[in-house]
Amino acid sequence: MFTGVRRSQAASLGLRVLLFSSALLGACSGPPADSPADADTSVLRRGNLAEPQTLDPPHAEGTAAGAVLRDLFEGLVSEAADGSIVPGAASHWEISEDGLRYRFFLRDNARWSNGDALTAADFVAGFRRTVDPETASRYAPILSPIRGATEIINGTQAIDTLGVLAPDASTVEIELAQPTPYFLDLLTNPTAYPMHRASFERLGKDFVRPEHIVSNGAYRLLYWRVNDRLVAERNPAYHSPDKVAFDRVEFIPEEDATEEYNLFRTGLLDLTGTTPTALQKKLETEHADELHIAPVLTIYFYTFDLTQAPMNDVKLRQALAMAVDREALTQIVLGAGQQPAFGLVPPNIPGYPGFEYAWASTPRDVQLQTARRLYAQAGFGPDNPLQATLIYNNGETHRKIAVAIQGMLRQTLGAQIELVNQEFKVMLQNRANREVWDLMRLGWTGDYNDANTFLETFRSDHPQNTPRIADTGFDALLDAAAANLHPEDRQQQLQRAEGLLMNQYPVLPLYFTTGRRLVSQRITGFQSNPRERIYSRHLRPAERFDN
Repeated sequence: MFTGVRRSQAASLGLRVLLFSSALLGACSGPPADSPADADTSVLRRGNLAEPQTLDPPHAEGTAAGAVLRDLFEGLVSEAADGSIVPGAASHWEISEDGLRYRFFLRDNARWSNGDALTAADFVAGFRRTVDPETASRYAPILSPIRGATEIINGTQAIDTLGVLAPDASTVEIELAQPTPYFLDLLTNPTAYPMHRASFERLGKDFVRPEHIVSNGAYRLLYWRVNDRLVAERNPAYHSPDKVAFDRVEFIPEEDATEEYNLFRTGLLDLTGTTPTALQKKLETEHADELHIAPVLTIYFYTFDLTQAPMNDVKLRQALAMAVDREALTQIVLGAGQQPAFGLVPPNIPGYPGFEYAWASTPRDVQLQTARRLYAQAGFGPDNPLQATLIYNNGETHRKIAVAIQGMLRQTLGAQIELVNQEFKVMLQNRANREVWDLMRLGWTGDYNDANTFLETFRSDHPQNTPRIADTGFDALLDAAAANLHPEDRQQQLQRAEGLLMNQYPVLPLYFTTGRRLVSQRITGFQSNPRERIYSRHLRPAERFDN
């Protein structure tokens, strides 16, 4: 039963993201004739690294889309600038003593951007659409803790059996299949956003096209000019207008970090999405007051194609993993605080014992000898060098890493790696085309501060399982951990699952990354957080609001 204790804030939980894929960029309307002048201090200009693939929440799988959607929409709960959980569309909530039932109470003034009342039924509709097999959301499994979600996603149970109910217009009740300590954090994900039912009933999948989208966040979409910018304006119907300082936000999809820096340096950007690694020393000296570097819950890795030769040979995959000099990569090529990765889960997960390859602590010359022996056992050598294709997406850092890895594998093993550079959305579209790549550049930012967020995407049936590894033992360990109510035992099960997974080498882990941004001194309110989620409503123009 419910205790009646009202909880309006939870501990900070850690980042996601992501790497995303999915469809659709609809046609977009052009900018209005009365757009504010570029010099207007009420405009926030953000570097967004890439073009969003979609603004449809269940299909949002990229950091670029996520940044925009967090401004346009709001779930039952939201996040403070430091990443801790705070009230969102719900003003408060109750949690039952057994941790299985959550009851959320919507704000009295919660409304959609067109003025319609935001109701509990809108949240029920949003959750149901996410898990509906017809929606085919690659990110739907994140809602698997909810009763019935897994069965619905798998097509074995009706959608209306999902454990999300609306007993009245202002109350959302959610029942879980088992206690989930990070469940509130899951609700900050776009898969848990409400759906404007009237738009969907009238327009179907077109209801998220730029000219139609109705949202409930601090901002509403003004226009989207592809390969130029996406612009949002303050939402007059937002429940807390006093917390929104900028009248307009412009998201600039510049994939090249150096070009993004040039935009910042000339005053055309207020906040960058990253920083160019080649200019790290320059930034540390010339932009010391504007440079922000902090650890985040993100791993950078290459994924293998396990479905066909040559990468279906575990000896070859291990040889490639051991041939990479991660110390040189992080200290010489990158040099911005990144940590070498010899496992999948970042080291800053509270209570998680962690995993590293057994060979990670052996001398480097021993690693190289083993790599060459495994390479030869896999059938490769000077007379038969490995020939493989590595796909990576646009960006100076991605290119530098790919060139460095190419050189390491050639020098150590004699492997011939062809590098193919693609736009981010093109690369993700090609993810399913196994004929065009052997390795692919990916990464993962935790959706919540728990090891499970890095492991669950490698389940046999998970839509984000890019290498397509299938191991029933690994799946069983994750299932056991999900049902385990003893925190220490659960963490040990997750650790064993990570070891079982990583010793099959479905991916080539490279490093645990840092969040790197330049923030203009005309902005206040910026705060680094473990998942690099920066909400525009947390930022304020310094000259207008600082005394």
